Amino acid sequence: MSFVEQEQEQEQEQEHEQEQEHEQGPRPSGLVPLVLGAAAVAMIGCLFLPEGFPAWLRFGPVYLVLPVAILAVVLGLLDLRHLRGPQEDEGVARRRARIGVALGTLATALPLALVWFAAVLLGG
Repeated sequence: MSFVEQEQEQEQEQEHEQEQEHEQGPRPSGLVPLVLGAAAVAMIGCLFLPEGFPAWLRFGPVYLVLPVAILAVVLGLLDLRHLRGPQEDEGVARRRARIGVALGTLATALPLALVWFAAVLLGG
């Protein structure tokens, strides 16, 4: 086998591997749910900023807490579904996705619990 034939075989193998990667799609890393969950929890903290901050910075992100938190939960569960099975190298991605789901759940449950608590106090 000549050197040219070896190079052609290597190129064909690389193209075949790239095609397989494209067919499988990108592998979930769990980073998106983690960032969204952390952002949702941070948005709740904007309510507790001092009065010296502008009102849009204190109250604006509060309107986005539930959509971002729900998106973190959904994307985290999807990532966990795609990472199912005995894969050795994806432990970090699973952990990130689980933490993202937990933070998204916390950011969803906390405002709902506060609204329920306020309704109970004001309702009598």
